Amino acid sequence: MNYMRCGGGSTVCWRAIGYPGPIRTMPSGRSPVGCGSAAVVIPLAWAIGFIRSIGSIPRVRLIGPEPPSRQVSWPVCCFTPSSGSRGADREMKNPFPRLLSYVRYQRSKRRIAKAIRHGCTELDFPPTSLNLMMVDRCNSQCIMCGHDYLTCGSGEMLTLDRMQRICNHLDMQQVIDVTYGGGGEPFLNPELPDIAEHIRNEHPTVRHMVISNFIAVPEKTVRRMLVSGVHFLVSINAAARETFRTISGRDAFESVTEGLRLLVRLRKELHVPIEILVSFILMRRNINELNDFIHLAADLGVDGVRLPYLRVYPESHRFRNGRADTIAPEDSLYYDQGLSDRMILAAKREAEKRGISIEHDPLFGEAVRRPRDCVYPWKSLYVNFNGDVYPCPASEILFKPKIDRRQYDSGNLLAQHYSAFWNNPFWQTLRRSNLKGALTEVPECGCCGNALCWDGPAVEKSHILDWTAAENSTLRL
Repeated sequence: MNYMRCGGGSTVCWRAIGYPGPIRTMPSGRSPVGCGSAAVVIPLAWAIGFIRSIGSIPRVRLIGPEPPSRQVSWPVCCFTPSSGSRGADREMKNPFPRLLSYVRYQRSKRRIAKAIRHGCTELDFPPTSLNLMMVDRCNSQCIMCGHDYLTCGSGEMLTLDRMQRICNHLDMQQVIDVTYGGGGEPFLNPELPDIAEHIRNEHPTVRHMVISNFIAVPEKTVRRMLVSGVHFLVSINAAARETFRTISGRDAFESVTEGLRLLVRLRKELHVPIEILVSFILMRRNINELNDFIHLAADLGVDGVRLPYLRVYPESHRFRNGRADTIAPEDSLYYDQGLSDRMILAAKREAEKRGISIEHDPLFGEAVRRPRDCVYPWKSLYVNFNGDVYPCPASEILFKPKIDRRQYDSGNLLAQHYSAFWNNPFWQTLRRSNLKGALTEVPECGCCGNALCWDGPAVEKSHILDWTAAENSTLRL
């Protein structure tokens, strides 16, 4: 086995910057020149302290009141490639991508906070967060989804060629994170691994994650995604086979859990420090399984669970072809708040015992109103497979009719550079609508399901969505 041979102080340095291989520490006074000599160690002393101070922060949260299903925990060590990969060669030539990633995150956070504090709607910095809708098709029929992608999807997808054009129309040196999710099931796009490899090879400081139901994903695809340093958020929503079938419309519970076991095993085998999370959308149909779900997650070996509340879409978005069972307002835990709080608190205790992280929306019993603090319009682009741009989660459903008929000019990243629309009337009005204490000019922002993050969870309209005002609005931007 080949070792990196160096002194004790340099060992810390090599580990801090992410050297992935084994290290053999030399006895005191015998460190080879170039690794542990005074000429190298002394100038590195400050750097080691700085990097270790950053490395001591295990997680930082992305800016904004994102629900746990969309929220991204940010390991500072965002990527260490496997030995022999193209990414490994890049990492050894430039051993600081994870440090650069963290510095960019902090810079973006400060810029956005300053812009909001000063009421800036015309920005002098680019978008930093990218969410890609990979394909207009799904292999499940979840009752809580806002669209029936199984039977009504077109099958159109985001290709590698389109992705490269999108990257050319962005300032990728400023992009912090990329998410493959939204719309249909990302793994139904056969070019997803190619796109992930492109992002990793060309933009190694970008943290990327896939959000998936993880039904029948081939091992070869999983390996390629892991080698590319992709993090995983897998939506399960059940701890039992029958509940899974009821919610997803598929008898695939064993397929998903076995796939997760494979994912955890391959992560260890390939030595890639990626994060694996599972989500469980809280509703009356599954709340009594929450404690079992925590045990399932721990037994599978994942790192943490995310527990967003169910948002019930308007009735016109609940229909499923071929399914008599649909979601209803009564499925929301808004109507069983005491049970919800008790189950979440019990789940937190179990998660702590089992050593996994847990994130959830605010408890009903701890509801506190605060000023609106949505930051999506200052940082995020949600990009459809055809290049159309949406501003936030679920806006590919809520905003889509007006963007399709060009009532809202939100931009198209296949046809335009981001600078052609990033400060146009649509985006500036959207930002003005989300300043603290501002009146909501964009009606879609007034009926946002994320409002429970500032209005508190004990507000019915944050759980049972009513889009009437938005659908009837004649505002043009």
